[in-house]
Amino acid sequence: MRNLTKFMTSLLAGLVLATTLAGTAGATAPTIDDGAKGKITGSGATFPWNQYTKWFEYYRNYVNPSKFGTSSASKLVLDYTGGGSGAGVTNFKGSDRKKETQMFSGNDGVLSSSDRTAIDTALGVANDYIVIPMTAGPISVAYRFDGLKQKVSASSKKTTSATLRLNGEVLCGIYTGSIKKWNDAKIKALNPLITNLTETDIIVNGRSDSSGTTFIFASYLGKSATAAQKNCGYESNFVSNTSTTFSGTAGTFTPVKTQPGTYFGAMRTANGAAAIVGGDGNAGVAANIAGSNFSIGYVELSYAVANDLKSAAIETKSKFTSGANKNKFNYVLPSATTAAAALAAAVSVEDPINPSTSFVQPVFAAGTGSYGIVGYSWLMVYKTWVSGGTDATKGQVQGLVAFLNWALTTGQSKLYTSDGVQGYAPIPSAARTTAVSYLHTITYDGTAVWP
Repeated sequence: MRNLTKFMTSLLAGLVLATTLAGTAGATAPTIDDGAKGKITGSGATFPWNQYTKWFEYYRNYVNPSKFGTSSASKLVLDYTGGGSGAGVTNFKGSDRKKETQMFSGNDGVLSSSDRTAIDTALGVANDYIVIPMTAGPISVAYRFDGLKQKVSASSKKTTSATLRLNGEVLCGIYTGSIKKWNDAKIKALNPLITNLTETDIIVNGRSDSSGTTFIFASYLGKSATAAQKNCGYESNFVSNTSTTFSGTAGTFTPVKTQPGTYFGAMRTANGAAAIVGGDGNAGVAANIAGSNFSIGYVELSYAVANDLKSAAIETKSKFTSGANKNKFNYVLPSATTAAAALAAAVSVEDPINPSTSFVQPVFAAGTGSYGIVGYSWLMVYKTWVSGGTDATKGQVQGLVAFLNWALTTGQSKLYTSDGVQGYAPIPSAARTTAVSYLHTITYDGTAVWP
């Protein structure tokens, strides 16, 4: 009840933004036939899980209660089963595709050419689906270090609770196993005021499933680590991660969603470091970190907040440009504000809905206010539906289109909060407008569901 009250408070606070966003929905909203019923179920990425479940709840209770409810026998029911981005892609081309149990998939990773080919083969026609950005947010480098303290100032004997500072180079060292102790010189160099970084092993956490959150995090490492750390992230040779580098030639970006325990395993063994602790989904990783002191890992911000985990301040790509800190790097914490700054900086370079860019994540964006580990979460939705077979009914498809239109417009102001912290950020307006236009391409028995 406490969390629901806070959520409703945040909804009222976003009323002005909601009014603005609602204007992008178009003059005529999607319609749903009377008597429509059944499940509208998706699966995949856990990064957006908290946002999707709150959207479903709000849409069902306050936006369209006449058509949506909790019983599929009488109304439409929105549901999402998670499983990770890899599972979402697999399910999208699986045997349950287009059934009420698999009407859409969530994915935070990049669709590889082999993914696209496999989906086309399963659907029997090329590009018979849309991929639209639904939400975005920061990934917290979450940690548990009980009693971490720092001096109030360099000359002071007084201490206060500390916030850890990290950058791509140090995080790369932690995950590859070259940095094994909390008092490593490179960690201390970034945190000169912290007084109790001890010679204790860092317990490193990651995902045990095929994960878009891992993809975002490792893409950040690939862009932010030093040139000497060429095996750290999922991007070889640290080239610019834009549409011009997707030619498939040597040194360009290769999309993968390998489990970190596997990807970094041989490197950690060579460095004499313990194996990465695996967790299922964002929730599993967050629980593992919370359960072990001296742990570190990566989760979407709302999971860190819900588990009372601290988030590290991450060094920005851009330096301060004036004042006493000119030419020095600065550090920012993950938040909806710093994520929005990163999205704004990145969207002018890479369009989150342009298929030619293979849906690149906006990591390590420019700007002193931009948080470095920010990602989009996309939904994959089938375009062509037919009656008389195993496909979902027309009413179910109408319900999905109606919900997606709302979520891309007014719903962008209804963002999930945990303990008063907003965990997600709105999609840039131009991308939302394009995404809404894609909804008009969805057909049922050859006729547009939303003309």
